[in-house]
Amino acid sequence: MVEDIPADAEMNLQALRRHGYNVCADIVASREGFSQCLARARYDVVLSELSLPEWTAADVLRHLEKLQQNLPFILVTRGLDDELAMRLIDQGADDYVFKDRLSRLPLAVRRVMRERRLLEERRTAAAERERLIRKLEETLAEVKRINGLLPVCVTCKRILSEKGYWSRMEAYIERHSEARVSPSLCPECVSKLYPETFN
Repeated sequence: MVEDIPADAEMNLQALRRHGYNVCADIVASREGFSQCLARARYDVVLSELSLPEWTAADVLRHLEKLQQNLPFILVTRGLDDELAMRLIDQGADDYVFKDRLSRLPLAVRRVMRERRLLEERRTAAAERERLIRKLEETLAEVKRINGLLPVCVTCKRILSEKGYWSRMEAYIERHSEARVSPSLCPECVSKLYPETFN
């Protein structure tokens, strides 16, 4: 929480606690204190006053962007005109709450955290989709190659992969199929390796 009035900071915390939030907050007023907190801990949301002695909410947003901290940001202030509110939202603020209407704060926190969680889930799903597409493309390329000629070393029986690496046949089979190799010996190999068994 970026706030220079301790009583206001406490009111923000009480508003959240009354609605069931188990709040653990670091309260800072300076740019240096803010940077130190972000360097040593992970946070769910940033609450910030509009104007502080050393800097403003716009500075806080720029600082978050500079540090590549993608955190939900809620402005908590006493007064705000529509033009400035829109400008701060354009700069990255997720919502704003007036200090004389703190009953809105828990709802705003819940909403921005839910939206951020859904955004992260979509990003994770997109990254997983891209990974699966790449895997499918690699598998299809390998299937096409297998339908042709599959380079196998006549001595060690290693297989040449599509990327130019020689790998054990067992590893190749497990990588490109659902099968798992179970090490075994056929009767012919047993008789060669352990002739005494058949005497």
